[in-house]
Amino acid sequence: MTMDTHDPLDTASRYALVIIALLQGGVLCYLHFSLGFGAEGRQLWPATDLRWLAAIYTLVIALPGFFYMGLERLRDSRNLLAAAVLAPLLFWLGWHLGWLAQAADLALRGGNFIMPFVASIGTSLFILAVYFRAWSHGGRLKVSYPQLVAYSWQNALILALLGLFIGVFWLLLMLWSELFRIIGVDVFATVFNEPIFVYPVTWLVGGIGLVMIRSRIRLIAMVQFMCEVLIKALLPLACLIGVLFLAALPFTGLQKIWDTGHAALLMMLLAIVLLFFFNAVFSEQAESPPYPRVLRCFVYLGILLLPINSLLAAWALWLRIDQYGFTVDRLWAGVIQLLIAAFTLTYAVMLPWKRGDALRGIHTINSWLGIGMAVVLIAINTPLADLRDWSAESQSARLSSGKVDPDEYEYAYLRFELGAYGVRVLQRLSADEAFAEDHPLAAKGIDAALARESQYDRTPQVDTSDPDAVAAMFRIEASASPPDSLMRVVAEQQNYCLSSSGLCAVVQAASPDADYWIVFYTHYSPYSSGEVYRQAPAGGRKIGSASLLGCQHEEASHSGNLGKLERLPGPFMVFTDGECYYQIEPELDYLIDRPTSEDGNAGG
Repeated sequence: MTMDTHDPLDTASRYALVIIALLQGGVLCYLHFSLGFGAEGRQLWPATDLRWLAAIYTLVIALPGFFYMGLERLRDSRNLLAAAVLAPLLFWLGWHLGWLAQAADLALRGGNFIMPFVASIGTSLFILAVYFRAWSHGGRLKVSYPQLVAYSWQNALILALLGLFIGVFWLLLMLWSELFRIIGVDVFATVFNEPIFVYPVTWLVGGIGLVMIRSRIRLIAMVQFMCEVLIKALLPLACLIGVLFLAALPFTGLQKIWDTGHAALLMMLLAIVLLFFFNAVFSEQAESPPYPRVLRCFVYLGILLLPINSLLAAWALWLRIDQYGFTVDRLWAGVIQLLIAAFTLTYAVMLPWKRGDALRGIHTINSWLGIGMAVVLIAINTPLADLRDWSAESQSARLSSGKVDPDEYEYAYLRFELGAYGVRVLQRLSADEAFAEDHPLAAKGIDAALARESQYDRTPQVDTSDPDAVAAMFRIEASASPPDSLMRVVAEQQNYCLSSSGLCAVVQAASPDADYWIVFYTHYSPYSSGEVYRQAPAGGRKIGSASLLGCQHEEASHSGNLGKLERLPGPFMVFTDGECYYQIEPELDYLIDRPTSEDGNAGG
């Protein structure tokens, strides 16, 4: 391990970082109050326009964050150049994010928009800060690979230690406030919870902690050394897992990989771990290899087989895409898979081609791939390559071509997951008179999705007093005919099922003592749970819940098809379709109010 242990921060740079952090905390405090959290409770500019709000938030958070990681010397013209390039870019990225939400009449919060944006832009800025720091220190655009690795470790450990420092600081403040609360002094708890205290103080403490940590390069070097030692011990194990997994596939077959919905994710995760461990251990051209010859060859074997892992992951992902079309999650997985494949294919080519000099070639290509990764992660957050746009067009094409039933489609996904692009598709379908005539239920679903105030708004789309309209919202076998009186009860209690067509299914459960009907939820974990209703002379009534016990074959529980259920003989309430088994648990209210006329067949 080679680590530059000089102190890169002069006095002016240290004070500058602390001042920047304090100013950043002050601006974030104002933005917080602008959202309507002030005493008057009304929104102020820029919260009144989501485009400005997202753009300013992005700029205020990301630009100082870049310099926290990349600043070497305050009096360096490169800092002005970086700010001149990044400031308009970050503003544009934030503006686009705000437009996505504002055009769909959505609040800019939650994981649908913010989390992917923060993860991708944060990762790209981390990468760019490493290159910028190496450029500032060396004075040349061409930087050495060991220096990039060293700064990557430094920045990652600085952020980890800084997070720990701020976390401990706030734990001490919480301890302070609670101790005084015990003796009846609440002033500290009140002050510590005020935004006007939280933002400036947190960022001031963060700035001071950043300067202290960056000034202790030797401490960071020791932590890096320990991490590299532990990773060196774990790399052969990670390679063993990858080799054994591929070796087992000829005996187990690939079908089980295709049957699961997360095989691609697991294989990509293994590839990322292997790539990270390999680069951590082989980051330098050491005089003595890190492993004995046999073990080193085994590690190389694990790396050489990674393209097969990438191919299988891509294949599993494509099967999902071919079946369900492009979604934002699948496109994200595709982007990550392409980036992984770029590294794995490079290593698989360089190791046998260059042999003894392979690491030098890998290091050179890694330097370029790092820049390419940062560019890709930024590009997919711009209008030029927004994944939501691709997903919206894919889903629109599937609806138009009939690959998916328009009456059973979840139209809320288009608006709440895809933002402005999804709304554009919804408006286009809503204006299509032929589509509305052919699919009246789908037209109602589109109107309901556009009218919803939030993703979790479960306002029924149909007239709940119309049993036929209610029944049309459910998946019901052609041979089944649930009574109107039961469907009226279901309509009163199952608003979720009526918020969009096809979210639930009504399945008949035949029993000698009574007619049971189970309302299964089919959108997530199809037919794994539901509510049970009993048809009696007085009308329908909810009696309990149903849960999936298991199936004879694993894939049967995910088939999405369920016919009439028959009760198994015995003193238990278990029903089956011949493949899967469902247990009914009665609810307490039903047991207490149960009519005595129902006791005759209690034992089945």
